[in-house]
Amino acid sequence: MLQTILPPVIPDPVIVQALGVVAVSIVVRALYQWIKPYPSIAFQVPVPEEALPGWKGGAILSKPSIQDPTQPGQIICYDPSTGRHLSTIRAHTKQDVDLALQKARKAQEKWSQTTYAQRKIVLQSLLDFILLHQETICRVASRDTGKTMVDGKFGEILTTCERIRWTLAHGEDALKDEYRDPGLLMFYKAAKVSYKPMGVVAALVSWNYPFHNTFGPLITALFAGNGILIKASEQVAWSTMKYYAEIARTCLAACGHDPELVQFLVGFQDCGEAVVKSGVDGITFIGSPEVGAKVATAASYNLTPCVLELGGKDVAIVNKDVQLEAVVPILMRGVFQNCGQNCIGLERIIVHESLHDRLIEMTGSRIKQLKQGPPLEVENIDCGSMTMSGRSKILEGLIQDAVKNGATLIHGGEGFVHPKFPQGQFFAPTLITNLKTTMRIAQEEAFAPIMAVYKFSTLEEAISIANSSPYSLGSNVFSKNQKEGRYIMDRLRAGMSNLNDFGVNYLCQSLPFGGVGISGYGRFGGPEGLRAVCHQKSITMDRWPLLIQTFLPPVLQYPMTNVGDAIVVTRDLVNIIYHGWTGRIKAVFEIVKVMLVGANEPEQL
Repeated sequence: MLQTILPPVIPDPVIVQALGVVAVSIVVRALYQWIKPYPSIAFQVPVPEEALPGWKGGAILSKPSIQDPTQPGQIICYDPSTGRHLSTIRAHTKQDVDLALQKARKAQEKWSQTTYAQRKIVLQSLLDFILLHQETICRVASRDTGKTMVDGKFGEILTTCERIRWTLAHGEDALKDEYRDPGLLMFYKAAKVSYKPMGVVAALVSWNYPFHNTFGPLITALFAGNGILIKASEQVAWSTMKYYAEIARTCLAACGHDPELVQFLVGFQDCGEAVVKSGVDGITFIGSPEVGAKVATAASYNLTPCVLELGGKDVAIVNKDVQLEAVVPILMRGVFQNCGQNCIGLERIIVHESLHDRLIEMTGSRIKQLKQGPPLEVENIDCGSMTMSGRSKILEGLIQDAVKNGATLIHGGEGFVHPKFPQGQFFAPTLITNLKTTMRIAQEEAFAPIMAVYKFSTLEEAISIANSSPYSLGSNVFSKNQKEGRYIMDRLRAGMSNLNDFGVNYLCQSLPFGGVGISGYGRFGGPEGLRAVCHQKSITMDRWPLLIQTFLPPVLQYPMTNVGDAIVVTRDLVNIIYHGWTGRIKAVFEIVKVMLVGANEPEQL
């Protein structure tokens, strides 16, 4: 994830330096464990038996689906890589939502009075738990989504730990009162913005990273002083309710706080709609543009502010001067991490025509070697399964449409049936090229292990291809020529850009995360994310209360005795502040004159 564009042969001094950096990192980590900046309270959470090594229980469903028409109020939880039944969980209803909000509001009243030091203890305790139990956290995520353990380490653990680290180190500064310039007119006032918790916020989060997508908004909400309702996707009801919810609630209880501060809900569309309309004070939604539009519409009934992250078709523009030996591994991770089920996953590779054939050759040989299967059943798996059922037919339709309109399919392009686990929801890692911006695959979010390649000859053409999608979330440019790289990035319609890397903006938790266009609006992450779950309160106070305070001269006091004089005074007041020096001096004398003897100016009617 953090590679830079390096030559294929690394000289010995660089290796020595790299080893030195690793050694320093180990020492720093050891010191961090020895002298922690914040206190931590240990706690334990029982591990679901389905996540234990060697578990082979659970009937294999013949037609895996999260909903059975004969049981409309139940969520059928299963491992999408094997079809093994995990649990059946009751879907929450409007009544559950209303009760959850009531409990969270009561707990938040007390939580809002806690200090940042108390909140940091909770976050530090959570961080230490994650570090000790990261294998289990990833196994639970893998069992519920079909992702590999490595994908879990990147997307579930690394990102969450960095969110906590940044919040511990910088969250308090981000929410401190921010003093502003009062201007010359109000020079005797102190002006500031104060960030106050909204109250109880809601997060409706997607299924692709069930642990991180749950704890990301939870960390932000709690640190800002809020309670939170988390409505997880029905696709990951098992991991959320059986393990992740217990981590959050047990952590709060262990630290001496009311666990009702966080409420976890799983359910179908009616549950999500009930959360949005419940009267929560703010909403974060992660999902598709179609559902995001419905969330925004429903939120409008209560005028509830929203942050919407609605996916993308992120690009990687590969300029003609790069070394493919260094770039291709990054592109492969960008496309196939979590089987492409990433909002900032690389959905479009736009490569200079001079490098196209070699890139296809290099990526094609690697893609054909990718090993696919159930990560907790088979060793050495590169790509797990698709989490949602029925995706293969939709993806096959996108590929077939592209081929019909002139694209070249190099590898994959269809569902994969595992010989030992035929009920697994797999789609073969795919490479397709010679694509046009008018094709469906160029305009619709695939969210799949598909490397889609486009050719360009000029920088303007590359920019045009990149900006042809209605999605505008993240973007990535690879170029040895920094000037050209920045030129491209400055012209991309996107909420985020990386030069010579993929997706690392999300590992920089100081940065806001979000897009434009149908990729949504609002930001989470960084100071902007913390402030997004706060009311921004503007405050003025007397700077020198014993020396000067606001005073209205008699000519401006109600009832006014001479409106003409009042007009003169207010005109001259404006001139004193904003006019040139000659006009300012004249205005001062005129105001003094009015104060002493009056101007007796007639009111112009």
